[in-house]
Amino acid sequence: MKKLFFTVTCAAAALILSGCAPEMIFRESDLSVRELEEKMSKALDPSGRFAKAERFIQRFEVKTSVGWLEPPKEEFVEVKFARPGNFKITTSDEKGLHHGYIFNDAGGYMIDYRGKTVKPLDKEMLSHLRTMREIADPVMELGSVFNHIEIQKGSADGKEFYLLRCRKSPQSNALELFISARDYRMRSLSGKIKIGSGTLDYRSTVIHYALNEGLMVADLTKSVTNGIKTESKLIGFKLNPYFAPDEFKIPVF
Repeated sequence: MKKLFFTVTCAAAALILSGCAPEMIFRESDLSVRELEEKMSKALDPSGRFAKAERFIQRFEVKTSVGWLEPPKEEFVEVKFARPGNFKITTSDEKGLHHGYIFNDAGGYMIDYRGKTVKPLDKEMLSHLRTMREIADPVMELGSVFNHIEIQKGSADGKEFYLLRCRKSPQSNALELFISARDYRMRSLSGKIKIGSGTLDYRSTVIHYALNEGLMVADLTKSVTNGIKTESKLIGFKLNPYFAPDEFKIPVF
């Protein structure tokens, strides 16, 4: 589960300001959530290619810091998506496929490729993973993911931003998204999410954006999940690639 949060938040990020954390001043937003989403879509997908795409694939090189004296652990993560709701996330290393998640019309599954096992995901886990995948898309539609969204405009150290607090229900923990008021790109995503008896405390930071397939996508992302640091570098992105007919079927070992 932690692997997924390390990787699918690649298109999400955190507001990074040099030196000590400056004081943040908030006020009423001059944009509605929908208006901000429209500006974000135009900034990230100016030609509308992503909005029209039926499929996409992303590949990342992921380095995870597991200890002060140990070198970073290097893996590769691949995300495949096909409308309306099929997607697959796989992790591999020098030995090949390690583990992954597959979502199709029948449900969601966790795959252990080396242990040759398939485990269905419960409704709670399935909901959390679907949410994280959706907000990791290069272009998001937050209103279709969250039922409750609060928006404020803020400033810190001379930089203006929008803060979105997103919840699926009034009682759930909020995901906080910082959006630059200058270029309408997401700079941060942070929050806490309960899974069973545990809690994931995570923060993701986009270090750099780059133009790819006509989209402005997160090219380098750093994240921290329960104190574990991860760096994700985008090494491949393609719209409407060919997928085999059985791409999103559960493997038979």
